Amino acid sequence: MGDDLGFILAHIVCVPYYSLPEFPPQCTLVHAHDVAIRDILLCNPTNFHVRAGVQYDPHLETAEYMNCQPRVREQVANKIMNGEKAKILFRTRLIKLDGSSEELVTGLYDIEGAVPVVVCRDAPVLKGQKTRFVSIDASINISKVMEVTKAHRSCFTTQNSKWRNRLLRWAGDLENKKDETSKYIKEIERLKKIYRDNEYPGGVFYAACGKCQDKNGNCPLVRRRRIHGSLSRFNGHWT
Repeated sequence: MGDDLGFILAHIVCVPYYSLPEFPPQCTLVHAHDVAIRDILLCNPTNFHVRAGVQYDPHLETAEYMNCQPRVREQVANKIMNGEKAKILFRTRLIKLDGSSEELVTGLYDIEGAVPVVVCRDAPVLKGQKTRFVSIDASINISKVMEVTKAHRSCFTTQNSKWRNRLLRWAGDLENKKDETSKYIKEIERLKKIYRDNEYPGGVFYAACGKCQDKNGNCPLVRRRRIHGSLSRFNGHWT
């Protein structure tokens, strides 16, 4: 009962992130097609941060929430400093090869204990003490809810009575599903190195692509490179 009560009393916030879009199943660059990692290769067509070279949250390889939504991070940090527990639910609009999309809740951070001391974009960097991210198939599909509410880029919390029960239910559902965080981290670290070694001016066009070069025009990476060319290096952003 004590653990259940602590769960219910936790401050929960649901935040959006840009995920890597679906790649062709025969792709030799992207290996883990079954998880919705953040947009490491900056190929999501809805990601307006592409030209800045910024790869946004969640930073699962370090269990940090650090780049986006400064006001939300301040709010969570204040809860922690007041001795409360907090959970961050992450959701994304997953873009499919055929242009369709689904809005999914894919994972969470449990945040409690130590007061954040590192700052990014004038707000605390939040460190998850526990993470749980699930496969695309196991994610919670909230497409209908988001279509009705039109809250596509909003953050919402349990302090809002309209969202409280939904957030509690989504968090509970995630806790009961298989944790695939290790798969997320492995793919993030692998693609992050590929991005660093291949993206910047003067580099080859992604050696891991082999001879593919997307003859059918389906690959999000080839499409992005055709539109924007290679991106500039911004120190630290890819980390």
